[in-house]
Amino acid sequence: MKHNCFETIKCILLISSLVFQNQAFSQTEELISITAEATSQLASAADAAREIQQKTVAATARDQVLELIGEKRYQKSRALAEGRLVREANKFIPFVQPGEPRKQPDGTWKMKVEMRLSLASLKKMIIDAGLLSDSDTPVAMLPMIVYTDRIRSTSLRWWLESGATSTSSDTAQEQKKTLTELKLILESAIHKELMKQGFHLILPIDGLVSPPFPTVLRTDRPVGSDLKALGEYFSVSMVLRGDVRVRQAEIPAGRDGPINQWGIQVKLEVVPVSGGRTVAEIVRTYTTDSGPMDLALKRKLEKESTEISKDLANQVFDAWTKGTLAATTYRLAVRGALSPRQMTEFKSQLMKAVREVKSIRERLFEPGRTIFEIDFAATSEQFRDQLKSLELPGFLDRYVADTTNGEADGLTIPFTIELKAKTL
Repeated sequence: MKHNCFETIKCILLISSLVFQNQAFSQTEELISITAEATSQLASAADAAREIQQKTVAATARDQVLELIGEKRYQKSRALAEGRLVREANKFIPFVQPGEPRKQPDGTWKMKVEMRLSLASLKKMIIDAGLLSDSDTPVAMLPMIVYTDRIRSTSLRWWLESGATSTSSDTAQEQKKTLTELKLILESAIHKELMKQGFHLILPIDGLVSPPFPTVLRTDRPVGSDLKALGEYFSVSMVLRGDVRVRQAEIPAGRDGPINQWGIQVKLEVVPVSGGRTVAEIVRTYTTDSGPMDLALKRKLEKESTEISKDLANQVFDAWTKGTLAATTYRLAVRGALSPRQMTEFKSQLMKAVREVKSIRERLFEPGRTIFEIDFAATSEQFRDQLKSLELPGFLDRYVADTTNGEADGLTIPFTIELKAKTL
């Protein structure tokens, strides 16, 4: 009797401890619920339950790791991923609830296992393991932010002024002093937050980088081929471009005379050099406290730069986890009379069948044809090969080569497939 009472108290304490841990963990990190099922051929129910739990936890951990780092990076660093992530699954799968093992007609055991997983903890472990920073991952970023002082009618573009500092007048340099200080405040804060996420922002010093900025690439706003050239020249995979503008604050209604406050407008976007699509964007407008212009501007940006930088870094990391940083946008034309429900099912099945497809969205509807934009984390040749061998449950599909305009490339000429729902 004493033994049973002791065991009961022990169970109550254990359950209370787990509930407390659950509540504490949930307050800091969002957990996702996952249910998995597996079988075991072991003889006893207890041994089978233990084996099934180990198998389902490892399989779930492996699937999540693959989803975040991709098949290519996983295979390249498989031993590291298995050793530092899958085998340490308890660090990001803190709660596991096994069900009751059920005996099957063939003598095996089957059991469901419910788990709760922290993506935030897994992302941190991926960074700590160095699986974010391999040669295939876009981790380096070049800042090309224009700083404009509308009060003094001056601006600062470090890449346009590289090497020209010594020839500039002292007056011009003095007018740009505040812009230079604002640049240091903002870009240092962004660099700090990106480093926490495993990325790196190149910080030009006194308008110079190594190697020096080539004259042919000195443009206000790099796009298209300019982005690709910058990526190759500086060995970066992203460009941080945008504007920071300072001006006199607007005079409140009903007030006469000047107001001793100043406005700051910040517009930033991160663009991969390969795809040219914006993957992170920040737009903020601030008004300083009253005070001397230069001091008020610096104090305000120092106060707000951390929030700006965290938001930007989180957007970049989210884009990386979705695979859209290294993805290229291709167009896919789907021929066939499909209902809206069937089209939704097609998109879902395509993303499941082709892991490199990171997102898919409709762009043009025509009679009997829909054109999609697809973010695909590989080359156009690989995308074409995937489409040729595509098999979707519930659909009959066939890749169509464009014989009129030559082979489709997914960019100027969409890839095309014919799609038809299977009938029962």
